[in-house]
Amino acid sequence: MRNGTKLLLFVLTIFILLVSTLVSQLSERDLAKLNPWIPKQHYYVQVHHSSSTQYSSSDSTVEYTLPAWDNKGNAQTITFSGIHPLREGAYLQLILKNNEVLSYQEIAYPQIPDLAQQHLHR
Repeated sequence: MRNGTKLLLFVLTIFILLVSTLVSQLSERDLAKLNPWIPKQHYYVQVHHSSSTQYSSSDSTVEYTLPAWDNKGNAQTITFSGIHPLREGAYLQLILKNNEVLSYQEIAYPQIPDLAQQHLHR
């Protein structure tokens, strides 16, 4: 074998070892976020502070467990964390992948699909 071929095989072997090591260190959530074949799901909730738990007084992170509905009216209870207390009564669109909340954003009531609106209070 020529030196150039040996070097290429060596570099490819190191690359494959590095990639496999990195992938093995990723959590299931991280892998799901990176996987383009797992579709994103959109669910809609209304914030109720009675459904929240604050971790500690020094940490402003708040965990919410709320009923949520998708655009077909299918229900699911979802737990997610907010980096600060969310506005009481706010409507949120949750973006999930593999049943993990990736992000959320506050939206107006008319932006919620009709079948999800039927379950949320106005």
